[in-house]
Amino acid sequence: MYKKCFAKKIGNNKFLIHLWEDEGYQKIEWTNYAYKECSPEDATHKGLKNEPLKKTSKYKSDDEGLHFHDMTPHKKFLVEKYGVNDEVSTTHRELFFDIETEMLDSLTVEGIKAAPKKVTSIAWYDKQVDQWGILITDTKNQIKHTKAKNKEIIPVKTEEELLAKFLEKFREIDPDILIGYNSDYFDIPYLYYRMCNVLGEDWAKHLSPIGVVRETPWFEYQFIQIAGVESLDYIRLHKKYSWADEPSWKLDAIGEKYAGINKIEYEGSLDRLFAEDIHKFIQYNFVDVEILVKLDEKLEYLSLSKNLSHKGKHNYSEVYANTNTQDGAISAYLLSQDIIPPAKDKSLHKQKGYAGGYLFCPKAGIYNYMFDEDLTSLYPSIIMSLNIGKETLMGWIVDDNDRNNRLGLDDLKKMDSNKELTLRRYDGLYSTFPVSTIIRNIEGFKYTISANGTMFGTKKQSVLSTILAKWFEERVHYKNEMKKAYKAGNKELGASFHMKQYTFKILLNSLYGATALPSFRYGNVALSKAITLTGQRIIQESALCANRHMNKVIRGEIELKLKEKKQSKIYDPSPFESGSIEDERYTDHNGSTKILGRDSVQC
Repeated sequence: MYKKCFAKKIGNNKFLIHLWEDEGYQKIEWTNYAYKECSPEDATHKGLKNEPLKKTSKYKSDDEGLHFHDMTPHKKFLVEKYGVNDEVSTTHRELFFDIETEMLDSLTVEGIKAAPKKVTSIAWYDKQVDQWGILITDTKNQIKHTKAKNKEIIPVKTEEELLAKFLEKFREIDPDILIGYNSDYFDIPYLYYRMCNVLGEDWAKHLSPIGVVRETPWFEYQFIQIAGVESLDYIRLHKKYSWADEPSWKLDAIGEKYAGINKIEYEGSLDRLFAEDIHKFIQYNFVDVEILVKLDEKLEYLSLSKNLSHKGKHNYSEVYANTNTQDGAISAYLLSQDIIPPAKDKSLHKQKGYAGGYLFCPKAGIYNYMFDEDLTSLYPSIIMSLNIGKETLMGWIVDDNDRNNRLGLDDLKKMDSNKELTLRRYDGLYSTFPVSTIIRNIEGFKYTISANGTMFGTKKQSVLSTILAKWFEERVHYKNEMKKAYKAGNKELGASFHMKQYTFKILLNSLYGATALPSFRYGNVALSKAITLTGQRIIQESALCANRHMNKVIRGEIELKLKEKKQSKIYDPSPFESGSIEDERYTDHNGSTKILGRDSVQC
């Protein structure tokens, strides 16, 4: 399996692929083919909507009618080469590291690019061989070069010598993945720019095994891409996978909370510690790296990132964007079915903004009853139930007088049959029809319809529905295998299966979010709106049902029966089309009119 991949353009739609695999390194000349719409007679392939396509290498990126030409070259290469094989590489060389510098005046992009202050030490841990090391500038001859069983301390006289020796050690270790804390924002770019200042740019580029280092601006940050060396930043990983709202994102706070280990305390500045107690300074630098190692032993974000990356066929440093993983995984599946993935269509994302999840703010007070409902995988279940997909999207019902998303089939049946509503097709055309005609067409063509009136065809299963059902099955499989392994006492195998099932959990839960992004070739805003507004309706209807039930209990009409807690699964589209969510009112024994549920149940 691959470990990393880099594409260098060498001609028109031609690339030299640098590929590192478990078996070794190789260079491959590769053509980024596109698939152009053509007549059925000339077709050699088919698209997602059964479009006739032919393969071509002679195209421009802005040509009309192109399919699957706009994926990042190295990623597309990985999708084509490895397909649905999601095995994880087993020969990674992982290097945890941390640099220390003189006190900086500015941590802005400009301040880091200038790299005005000296690097005083660099500490690392080479995981595969269990070796610790540190390079430190020691002008006072306080430190001797020591090499214990698995720890080496290397003093040097000058910063130039420190950087040169680190570069030599770095090439010797030849890491596949660099792991730091805030390293994408500071350690890697500062180290590179400081090397450029002290050793020269040509020397600094030797950080890459193929001599290529690129600047990648991103918002207010400046990332450094070292070709052939992947970077995983633990602060970014923790923000992505934990969703925690940490009171402090400092390494000391995160280390204490999740790994039970703190940074070394000292008085004054770090510059002072370096000048007055170099031995403690060394310990300080080592402990910063140790915290990273302990964090990963506890949180296992590196393993998770590798599993997700291989599922999505991209490099590890690209794991932060869910669309990267979703895009690669779905595209690989389509190719395995001899279907060419579509191109991205940003025009489908022109609608700005839409309602998200349902938010209900309860009134403060004391309630006799509380209702809690856990809908398992609500958004994925909605996608599968309604067969939601870009290729199954038929159109929208538009009612300018309705702002409450009551355009499901049952809602339509309650309207005046002669009332005219506007139908907007997926191609942008508008037509006006009586409600009765719309209902007849929905039922005749067997369309599904969301809470906000978005319609989807059912002649074929959408790729989103298909892939979700497949991922559900795979997750169940790995969960079962995990249990078997743990029961048999094989903790290592059990942990491996756990990471597999957790990978699918993330894929399942993140697919909805991708549908609203222009970078996702399988979505558009219409799909996102249909999902969230249907989800809102389900929750509202569930609350109303619970309120009705509990008010019958309160009035003594039925007996309250407590059952064992059970999660609900939504696969049947009927709940989406249930009746009105208007409040039901009743008169209590004192003659007061009350709203059902509001005085008994809070949902």
